[in-house]
Amino acid sequence: MDYGYRREGCFRNVFRAFVCAALSMLLGLHVYAYFWGPTQEMLDGDFSDIKYVVMQLTRGLSEVNRKHERLQSEMERISSVLPAVAAAAGRAKEALVDPVMRLRNNRQVGDAPDYDRQLADYALESAGARVLDTGDTIEHVIYESPVGWALHLLTSWVCRECLGARAMIRPGTLPGECWAFKGPRGEATIRLLGTVRITSISIEHIPPHISPTREISSAPRLFQVEGLENRFDLYPHDYGSFEYDKDGKPIQYFEVLYPATKGHNLVRVRVLSNWGHPVYTCVYRVRVHGELVNNPRAVADDGDARIENE
Repeated sequence: MDYGYRREGCFRNVFRAFVCAALSMLLGLHVYAYFWGPTQEMLDGDFSDIKYVVMQLTRGLSEVNRKHERLQSEMERISSVLPAVAAAAGRAKEALVDPVMRLRNNRQVGDAPDYDRQLADYALESAGARVLDTGDTIEHVIYESPVGWALHLLTSWVCRECLGARAMIRPGTLPGECWAFKGPRGEATIRLLGTVRITSISIEHIPPHISPTREISSAPRLFQVEGLENRFDLYPHDYGSFEYDKDGKPIQYFEVLYPATKGHNLVRVRVLSNWGHPVYTCVYRVRVHGELVNNPRAVADDGDARIENE
C-alpha cells in the first residue's frame, strides 16, 4: 500500500511540473508577442514610411535645385545682355527724342494766336526793319499787259506803302497779303532794327482751308538764310538751309544750323524752291529772332543815311 501511494504522488508532481512549465512557456510567448512582436512590426512599418517620405523629399529637393540652377544661369545670361540693351535703348532715345522734342517745341511755339508776343521779331517793319533789295527777283503781277506793267511801275515808284516785298515783314497775313514773285526762286535783303545775334527764323504761310484754291503749292519749300556785313557782302555768313512743310502749322520755327559769333543787322532770305506752283511763289511772313546786341536807334539812323546815300 505504501509503494502505490508513492508512485501516484510522484506522477502527479511530474504532471504538475509539466503543466506549469507549459503554461509558463505559453505565457512567456504571449507576453513576448504582446510586448515585442507587434511593436517591431509597427516600427518596421513606420521606418518604411519615413524612408519613402524622405526619398520623395530628396527627389523634390533635387528637382528644385536643378530648376534653381537653370534660373540662375538664365539670370546670368540676361544680366550679361542687359548693358548692351540699355546702351542701345539710350542711343535710340537720343536719336529719336531730341528731334521729336525739338519739333514739338518748335510747333508749340507757333500754336498760340499771339505768336508775335512770344518771341521778339527783329524783322518787323513797324519796329524799324526795312526791305533793302530783292536782287534779280521779278515780282508777280496779275495783269501782265503793257498797261498793267506801266501801272505797276508807276505805283511802285510813287506809292511807298505798296506791298511788294515789304508784305513779308508786316503783320497782316490774309490771303493775297504776301510777297509774290515769279517762279520758284527769289531773294530779299532785310535790314533788321539793330544788330542781332540771330538764333532762329520763322516762316508763315496761309493754311489750305483759307486759301481760295484750297491748296498752297505756291508756299516756299527750301530756303536759305544769310547774314551780311553790308548789302554787297561777297562772303555772307550762312545760317543754314531749311524746309517749310506745307502740311504743317502755318507758322513754322527754325533754329539756325550755324550760329554766328557776332551779330548781323542785314539778313538775306533766299527762296530756292516752292511746293510745285508753276507760275509764282508767295512769302507771307518772315520773322527773325535772337538777341539784340546794340542800340537799334543808332543802327536805324545809320542805315537810313546809308540808304539815302546809295
